[in-house]
Amino acid sequence: MRLVLWIVGAGIAACSAAGVGGGEYGDDPEDASMPTPTPEVEAGPDVGPTELDASACTDCEYFPETCSADVLCPNGPFDANSSESLDVRTSIESIRGRSSKDVWVVGALGAIAHFDGVVWKRSDAETQDTLMNLWLRESSEVALGGFGQVYARGVEIVDGGASPSIDGWAPYSPTYVAGQKLTDARVVGVWAAPGSEWLWCAAQTSSTSTTTSATAGLWRLRQRPSTPFEGNVAVATSVCRQNACTQMTSVHGASADELWAVGIEGSIVRVNDAESASPSVRGFNSQTLNALNGVWSASASEAWAVGVAGTIRHYTGDPARWDIVSNVPTSVDLNAVWGTSPSDVWVVGDRGVVLHYDGNGWSRVKIAGIGQDRPDLKTVWSAAPGHPWIGGRGVVLSLGGKP
Repeated sequence: MRLVLWIVGAGIAACSAAGVGGGEYGDDPEDASMPTPTPEVEAGPDVGPTELDASACTDCEYFPETCSADVLCPNGPFDANSSESLDVRTSIESIRGRSSKDVWVVGALGAIAHFDGVVWKRSDAETQDTLMNLWLRESSEVALGGFGQVYARGVEIVDGGASPSIDGWAPYSPTYVAGQKLTDARVVGVWAAPGSEWLWCAAQTSSTSTTTSATAGLWRLRQRPSTPFEGNVAVATSVCRQNACTQMTSVHGASADELWAVGIEGSIVRVNDAESASPSVRGFNSQTLNALNGVWSASASEAWAVGVAGTIRHYTGDPARWDIVSNVPTSVDLNAVWGTSPSDVWVVGDRGVVLHYDGNGWSRVKIAGIGQDRPDLKTVWSAAPGHPWIGGRGVVLSLGGKP
């Protein structure tokens, strides 16, 4: 789901989110119409679960004290009793995995942790960069910062390159096709099909001009034997009408050659021949001007997009537009969507909101054991039906608190 790879200089892994927040410790989502670099902020006071006062909140029914099999519960690298615990103020920006026994998270101030099916363990890349995205390859892991930083392990270090950290991570500076290096973009979302050559990146740019490739919001990144990472613009901005490709937030596809990308002002584009030298793009009517922050494709004829103010759109094969989804049980900003099938789709948003679609309708899912905290949730990934992983400010959640 991507249009031109702006890799790491503008966000190598770049790709994901108009309206999606990016503060070091989980700031509110940025203004979708005017993306700006996220400043580093100092950690606030420690915040942990507190006892709920039923008279003090209007949403207590969604935040029970006791965990059970059908509600989401904390599980992960924030266990205060573990020596591997992350700082509770850390915002988790991305969760991805290869299986239920191989799950990775990245986030603020260089946070990285891995789940092996039994325990979570921190991994140190020796950086304070906020890591926004993950690219898990067959034999390597790549963590991408929002402004072009690239850290990888399992990738050959070229002559003169930096020495790896104790956990095997090393920084890399991608090369770019002549004249295509981004200088004013922030990568907020990425996606690559298993085994595909290219990682597609969604980027938000500060420039509004359509005369140069530096304003493109869809980029691609790849690994090559001679050069660890190489990036280029996948689809020129000029191809997209009304600047539809300049401010992108998320990409996803049902296959390596066909993907969707979404962005601000309700932008939705479909990219075909995504693995080729010349991908093509076509705009669709989303029937909204609200910023769209996440997209997930179940098949060539079905996909979901979510955004600000509880916006959900559903693609069911129409040649020109996406359907409006009504009766959404929230009005908060929705930040990410993932699923395992057309009848198992998960959406996460601000203030601890989690929604689930079972093929018939949307319902809100309860979160237990977090007291009065209402963390903004940034990312969701699922290895199999009934096994979602959800991350946000100071939390990693799973159903029943189990993998």
